[in-house]
Amino acid sequence: MDLHVSRLFVFPIKSCGAYETDEWQLETYGFQYDRNWAVVSTSGVCMTQMEDPKLCLVKPYIDLQKGTMTLVYAENEDEVPMVVPLDTKPSDTIRMGKICWGGHLEGMDCGDEVAEWLSWNLDRPGLRLVRCTSRTIAPKSYDSIDPRVIGSNQCQYLLSTQSTIKWLQQEMENEIAEIDEDNLLYRFRGNFLISGDSLPPFGELTWQELDIGGVKFEFVEGCERCKMVNIDQDTSESIYKPLSILGQHKWEGKLIFGIYMQREDTQKCKIRVGQKCTVTKKRN
Repeated sequence: MDLHVSRLFVFPIKSCGAYETDEWQLETYGFQYDRNWAVVSTSGVCMTQMEDPKLCLVKPYIDLQKGTMTLVYAENEDEVPMVVPLDTKPSDTIRMGKICWGGHLEGMDCGDEVAEWLSWNLDRPGLRLVRCTSRTIAPKSYDSIDPRVIGSNQCQYLLSTQSTIKWLQQEMENEIAEIDEDNLLYRFRGNFLISGDSLPPFGELTWQELDIGGVKFEFVEGCERCKMVNIDQDTSESIYKPLSILGQHKWEGKLIFGIYMQREDTQKCKIRVGQKCTVTKKRN
């Protein structure tokens, strides 16, 4: 089976836009800088697109050499971009935010300038950007959440396959409307996109262990989806709703798209587009 990494995505700010790259570093908690920041509301909630779909219009661009993350608001190209340092200076202002799946994120406030920029563009007074440093997990969620993650919902890595994207695209064209493949891909917010000519749709659900360029990953569970996948990541509108299609093709009674993967090795290493992938063990 000729499998390879075809695309890589990092989501620096929880529930905001993606940053696509050809090569990226893996760390203990997952992709470097992945879900390392969160937008916190005045009521102390870590914002997601379920609360405000326009979060997806906050687009990050990372410059590792300069050590910066530049934020652009897609609906207002005339707005001056906001530059945030990747290495946040220690702050006396520690903020906590409630997150889905229970528990809280704790982190350092990133300052008034970026807070005002977010509040202005999203038209929500009082928003704060927080650099996440730790997480508490609700007791009921201990079994389903990897304790090594901070900003990610459940696990270190989220993987999708091009064959499953193409299958969903065809199903939607048959039942709803034509839709661009990238438009669908962006909705599911995975870190890896794996491609291969002989890979069947949902074939990734049969994998137990995967080797990517010598780096070993283990299947955790299928990623159960919610209404957030109905949000067009380019416009923030809920149109052409793929969740209705997934509801007709449940896996073990759940609306699954993509798989959560974990890496036991804590050594830093890099993953690149084009690297060969080998399924070293399948699920029983």
